[in-house]
Amino acid sequence: MAVNLEHIQFQGIIFDASNTLISEYPIHIQFYNVNLKSWLSLTEKSIVLKKSKFLYELEIPDRISTSNQTMRIVREVLKSGGIPSFRIVKESKEDIIEVIARSYTTTIQQEKEIVNINFGEHWLLNKEAFIQKEDHVIIASSVPVFEMSSTLESLKEEREKFNQDKAKLSKEIEGLNTAITTLSKEKEIIENNVATKDTAINELNERVVLLQAKLNEEISAKEELTTATISLRAQINEQQKMIADYEKEASENYKERFFALEKQVIKVEKEKNDLVKEKQAFLESVKKLQLDTEKYKDIIKEKDAELSTNQVLVSSLEQKTEKLREELEEARSYNQTEHPNKLAASKVYGSIVNDVIKADEELANSRFKLANVSLNLKTTVEKGPEGTLLGLLDFESAKGINGAAVSDISIDIVPNNAAVVTNGLKMPNILGLTETAVRKVLLDYGLKLDAVYHATDNQNLVEGQSFKQSPAPEATIEEGQEVIVIFAKSIK
Repeated sequence: MAVNLEHIQFQGIIFDASNTLISEYPIHIQFYNVNLKSWLSLTEKSIVLKKSKFLYELEIPDRISTSNQTMRIVREVLKSGGIPSFRIVKESKEDIIEVIARSYTTTIQQEKEIVNINFGEHWLLNKEAFIQKEDHVIIASSVPVFEMSSTLESLKEEREKFNQDKAKLSKEIEGLNTAITTLSKEKEIIENNVATKDTAINELNERVVLLQAKLNEEISAKEELTTATISLRAQINEQQKMIADYEKEASENYKERFFALEKQVIKVEKEKNDLVKEKQAFLESVKKLQLDTEKYKDIIKEKDAELSTNQVLVSSLEQKTEKLREELEEARSYNQTEHPNKLAASKVYGSIVNDVIKADEELANSRFKLANVSLNLKTTVEKGPEGTLLGLLDFESAKGINGAAVSDISIDIVPNNAAVVTNGLKMPNILGLTETAVRKVLLDYGLKLDAVYHATDNQNLVEGQSFKQSPAPEATIEEGQEVIVIFAKSIK
């Protein structure tokens, strides 16, 4: 893709071998001319580092003289969408070119018509670490090789120690070879003397045996030394190979290993921070748990007090239940034995009203509605344990009753628009009210009050204030239902 650029901006950072900022260090930027197959300088004057940094901007004119082929080729490459090859070299009077950096990253700011060439960070090498090429020498690295100096020095010391051990073993082997040669010569002399001196044969034979044994020992020692030498040579070769591999790995893969270690350090730091956060969260949870424990202790105290109050309420309800059970048994005994057809007047009326309500609900979606209901009942009237009793008459039961004892009772049922409908309503909250206020609220709901005064030393309660109720607030209620309310009374 063709682009129109008017400036090239070069930048980078160069440290010395000990990772120290440097200044007054002259450099040049070169461009590779593919036509001439050679590197040409883009900078007429040297660029001087200031605190290890440099920033150089080169203008790309629209009109370039024919003599300036370098800038013309650079402009053509950029216009075609490509990036030329650049490098940084040290300004030197030596014949051989000293290259500092060839790798860089490129960004293009089309709105400003600038291409940015960033060589990044480079570290100068010590002279003995220069990398020799065919026509130039590399004097810097893109990785901080100063961190490897101690390791390389240690490896050099080990290599020197191996070389010293190798030289020492070589000298010992040479001495053994000389001794073997000397012994061989002595053996030859002895054998010549044996041929001429028969009287010394026995002595010479003994000496030969001794010399032979000594020779065998020397030969064994030589073999052991030879084996040791071979082993040492193998170890030396292995160490040299390890050193060569390490130097190769250090020169080629150090940057990759450096980034891997850097990622590992970041990961360990993240794990450390996560552990610190987990520890803080754990301490917070422990603190919260302690606060919740104190809170639950207070709640337990309140529940104990509430349980004591509920026990009083239960005792009252049990007494009232027992009383109602006795009254019910009395009424059942009265009705079942002597008056099987007699019902309390309130139950008769309530049964009729409930039937009317049920019929009205069943006709909710009908075109017809119940109006006023009038009933004329023939019944006997007398006093019973539940109040007024109505003896409902049928054909058989009316035969044995004097007609003067039969009364006509008319019941008119009309809608009460001002009544409070309690079917499906919830029990109101009457806690904290006085008995007078409680009665007024319950009267509006058509409920009855059973007041119970209980002595308490709770300083938060005022004498005469309600603090317990049954049914509880929001419970389902029915018209005429009795509500038990406990009011506070001074313990004195």
